[in-house]
Amino acid sequence: MSRKFALIAAGAVLLVILALLLAIPRTVKLVVNGQSQPLRTRALTVDGALRQAGLVLSADDRLDPAASALLKPGATIRLEQAQAVTILVFPSGEIVELRSAQRRPAYLLVEAGLTLGEHDRLSLNGLPLDAQAELPYAGQVLLELRQAVAVTVREDGASRTLQSSAAMLGQALWEAGIRVQAADRTSLPLDTPLDQPLEVQIERAQPVKVQLDGREISLPSAAASVAEALQEAGVSLQGLDYSLPAEDEPLPADRAIRVVRVREEVTLQQTPLPYKNTFQPDANTELDKRSIVTPGEFGVQVARQRVRYEDGVEVARSEEDKWTAKEPRDQVIGYGTQPVVKTIDSPYGALEYYRAVDVYATSYSPCRLGVPNYCNSVTASGQTLRQGIAAVTRAWYSWLAGQRVYIPGYGIAVIADTGGGIPGRYWIDLGYSDADFVSWHSTVTIYFLTPIPASVPWILP
Repeated sequence: MSRKFALIAAGAVLLVILALLLAIPRTVKLVVNGQSQPLRTRALTVDGALRQAGLVLSADDRLDPAASALLKPGATIRLEQAQAVTILVFPSGEIVELRSAQRRPAYLLVEAGLTLGEHDRLSLNGLPLDAQAELPYAGQVLLELRQAVAVTVREDGASRTLQSSAAMLGQALWEAGIRVQAADRTSLPLDTPLDQPLEVQIERAQPVKVQLDGREISLPSAAASVAEALQEAGVSLQGLDYSLPAEDEPLPADRAIRVVRVREEVTLQQTPLPYKNTFQPDANTELDKRSIVTPGEFGVQVARQRVRYEDGVEVARSEEDKWTAKEPRDQVIGYGTQPVVKTIDSPYGALEYYRAVDVYATSYSPCRLGVPNYCNSVTASGQTLRQGIAAVTRAWYSWLAGQRVYIPGYGIAVIADTGGGIPGRYWIDLGYSDADFVSWHSTVTIYFLTPIPASVPWILP
């Protein structure tokens, strides 16, 4: 055998041996996105092993060793797959999108051409994020970069400028150690977005005293005027009320305000007009009953007086007008003036009454006064409106204030308030609280309960 033939034969044997060795499966360590797993493969290269594992490389992935490297037994293959990264930049509103196998946010920002300033803040899914923290593989990452803006704060003649990446002004002040109390005033709302440089003026609240209704309210306030201070104290001037100093004046040096509650009442004084013929009372005839001698009708003269109260004290009284509500018609009549006590059965037992009158009954409560968007629980007598309070016309109220009455289906009530009434009809308005309100629109008989008052109007206007 020639020497050349021997060498060829030996080479062939070596190739066969090498092929047999390469065909033997081997185990390598495959680490994908930080997750390690063993892989048994006959592949000769790293790329072949990855294909056997079902992994397809993209241009942005990171691989070590290179895909073309020969695979050695016991080798470790490290693959970091690229993922989609979206970076929202505030307050500019810029959106940067990229694909990267980088896991550290600081490097992702560099790849996106962004810088993280000293006062900027970075967050992942709304949670604060360390720029050097390694991100887990998620396939898609949403980062928020909030860049700081300048906030100039002016207070008590001094000024300071701070850099903040907070979402709103209030948060920026809090993080800077600037505490704004509820009564303090800022030239901008605390929920103003930090989407541009801001300048804010802070006015600190000082003690204010408000005297009203026999009591004193103390509160901190940064108000500049009396009206603003009263509004912050929850005090409103109703009707004729006034304040000292006046609402449109600045706060006085002593920061003290007095509120004067003003109430005016109009009372009607009723005087019967006698007939031109004989008009004779009949003490033997029951109240509300008459004996007609000659057909005719009484006339009624009414005097209207206005009474002014300040803080519950009468300060003025004047007669405004006097008129004849009803012209008399000539007749001679005997009218009953004798109250007769009777009884009526009720859920409270037998009740004594001296007068029964048919009236049209309605009902009301603090927020059902017939005035849109208005509530008031204070009655003409000063009592709180509730069940057991009844309102009548001014004409009746002047005579009957404080009178106890019984209304079937409602109960016992005290005449303690006034209302408009229904022209041409006797009328009563039955009080309730808003919680237990019952609607009334019907004719009922009201019973005036004993004791009989010293002054009983013989004729109800």
